[in-house]
Amino acid sequence: MQGLSNELDENTNRVRVELSRLEEAGLLSAEEQGKQKVYSVNTAHPLTRDLSNMLRKVTGVDQLVDRVVSRIGDTLQQVWKTGALAMGINSEELEVILVGEEVDIDYLDELMNKVESLIKKIFTRQVRRSDEQIDPETELLVWNKLEKQ
Repeated sequence: MQGLSNELDENTNRVRVELSRLEEAGLLSAEEQGKQKVYSVNTAHPLTRDLSNMLRKVTGVDQLVDRVVSRIGDTLQQVWKTGALAMGINSEELEVILVGEEVDIDYLDELMNKVESLIKKIFTRQVRRSDEQIDPETELLVWNKLEKQ
């Protein structure tokens, strides 16, 4: 709560009220952990994907992802976020899964090093073939080549 309050330059009571509203709307889920209430994104909510897409477009992340994807390889099909961050839980690790063939691993590793220094998180990746299984319950689709065509 305090971190959000500082980051948004709002008082903690205002942040608490807005988090409660998002929880009541079903966009967030919350769990008590000791004296703390821990919020996470409700990935099962029907608006979660649409809101995520709007946020990426408004912040310019969509364009950045498109540019990076074009350099990684034409055969890249999807990019998924996995781990704690995909479930809306703050984490020091950013985990991604790239689905495709012939991904430029050297370029990807170079990017990962840059991202780590910029966002101060540990960046880990997996590269999977398109025939390997993805679990949409624990992994969040960030980019899909089919949606761009």
